[in-house]
Amino acid sequence: MDIGALSIGMSNASLSSAVQVSVLKMGMNMNEQTSNAMTSMMGEMAVETD
Repeated sequence: MDIGALSIGMSNASLSSAVQVSVLKMGMNMNEQTSNAMTSMMGEMAVETD
């Protein structure tokens, strides 16, 4: 394998890893927003007491 092909392969692997991390961060942010909205909604719910 020549140096150019090795460099391209390493670059593609690095890009793939960066994309995976970015997608995971987006998913984590979405989960955090959802949990914050649910927590807020539960705090605003009326609770009946006996």
